[in-house]
Amino acid sequence: MMSTFPTIVLVHGMWHGGWAWERVATRLEDAGYPCVRVTLPGKERAPGDPTFRGHCDHLVEVLARIPGDVVLAGHSYSGALLTEVGDAPQVRAMIYVSAFCLEPGESVASVNDAEAGSQAGKDDIRQVGDYLVIDPETARHAFYHDCTPADATSASGRLTPEHAGARVAVISRAAWRTVASHFVVCTLDRACTPEVQRMMAARVGSSSELESGHSPMLSMPDALVQTIIKFTKEHMS
Repeated sequence: MMSTFPTIVLVHGMWHGGWAWERVATRLEDAGYPCVRVTLPGKERAPGDPTFRGHCDHLVEVLARIPGDVVLAGHSYSGALLTEVGDAPQVRAMIYVSAFCLEPGESVASVNDAEAGSQAGKDDIRQVGDYLVIDPETARHAFYHDCTPADATSASGRLTPEHAGARVAVISRAAWRTVASHFVVCTLDRACTPEVQRMMAARVGSSSELESGHSPMLSMPDALVQTIIKFTKEHMS
C-alpha cells in the first residue's frame, strides 16, 4: 500500500485547456489523489510563451512547485512534453492517453501525418498567422464523436488557437526510457489512429485499451481514472 498519495499532474492536448481534465481530476481527488490541471500558455488561454519550448518550460515550472512525488498524465500533443521533460526528479510514472510518445527526432506532425486516417491532420486544420485553428465541426467529428452532443458542443466551443510551431517541434529526448510509462490506446480514436497509437504504445512496453474516441476524459472518465489509479499504485507501492 502507498504511504502517501502522489500528485497527479494532468496536461491537455492542442487547442484544449485544463478544463478538459475536470471530470478526471474530480474523481481522482475524491479517491484521495491531489491533482494539478495544467493550462499551457497560448492565445486566449494562459499567459506566457506559446511555443513548444515555452510549454516545456511551463511544465517544468509547474512540477518544481509541487512537493513530493508526481505522476504525469498527458493527452494527445502533451505526450511530446512528457517525452521531453517528464524525467523531472519527482516524477515517478507517466501515462500517455492517446498521446505522442515520441522518439528523438520525431514531432507530433511527423508521426500523425505519416499514416492516413487522422481526421485532425494537416489537411483538417487551418493556419492563421502564427497559429493553427481547428473548426468546431471538425473537432466534433475528430475529438468528440462518442461524447454526448452537449459535451461535444461545449468542448468544441472552448478550443483556442495553438502556436503552429508546437505541432512540428522536434523532440530531443525520450523521458519514457527512464520513467515508468503506460500508454492508453483509444480504439475508436479518429484524431490519432489506433494503429499509430499502438506503434507508440509498443515503445513503453505497458499499455491498455479503452473503447473510446480521442477524448476519454470526457466520454468515459470513470474508466480512465481506474487506469490511472491502477498504474499509479503499481509504481508507488
